[in-house]
Amino acid sequence: MSKHYVLRVIKFLFFALIFVRVSAQTSSGVNPQVKDSTGNSGMVKTRYFKPASLIIPGAFVIYVGLKPVVSGIRDLDNNIMSSVMARYPDFHTNAADYLMWAPTASIYTFDAFKMKTTHNFKDHLILDAGSILVTGGAGFVMRKIAAHIPSYSNKGTEFPSGHTANAFRGAEIVHQELRYTHPVWSYSGYLVATSVGLLRIYNKNHLFTEVLAGAALGILSTKATYWLFDKFNHPRTPKNVAIH
Repeated sequence: MSKHYVLRVIKFLFFALIFVRVSAQTSSGVNPQVKDSTGNSGMVKTRYFKPASLIIPGAFVIYVGLKPVVSGIRDLDNNIMSSVMARYPDFHTNAADYLMWAPTASIYTFDAFKMKTTHNFKDHLILDAGSILVTGGAGFVMRKIAAHIPSYSNKGTEFPSGHTANAFRGAEIVHQELRYTHPVWSYSGYLVATSVGLLRIYNKNHLFTEVLAGAALGILSTKATYWLFDKFNHPRTPKNVAIH
């Protein structure tokens, strides 16, 4: 397998995430109000776990989960890492340390400029902190389990990628906050998050599957955080609210 080929595989799969998600609508859970940073609101039905929205993170989970039993997945991991090490032996940057916070930080910029978002500033603080706890807690458990599975722990790297998980956590927040008011811009966070994932591979910090696992973790943990938040704040769905 050529070096050029495996690197193209990385880029294709990550950018496929963005394009597939643009064509899929998210689902399940209730958030009847879209608010701007001043608290103005309007009735909207928000859904977080519609099957179409789970295609990409679900595919990542299945792919990564099959690694112990599918040699081709392990081989691709090794080939990608070998190719990066051969082509970019001296490449190193700390950019991912800062970029992973960019999607989340942008939410507070929206608040500062009074942009209309799904929730207000106070809610953003709760959702941000909550998603950090959920993502971090789930990631901690995953690392503890992976440490006892040779396929995930024999290369001296950590499973999953925490930087990637944090970046996609923020990207999902951006999407949920802008999906109704600025639908195109709502996907911008995924571009940044994808860059973080690629940098972790090019930095030789993580294997391909570790980055995929981080992306799935960030997306699913944030969806779960929003679902829980809306369950506590809007326990019942008005019957006259249309489902989108």
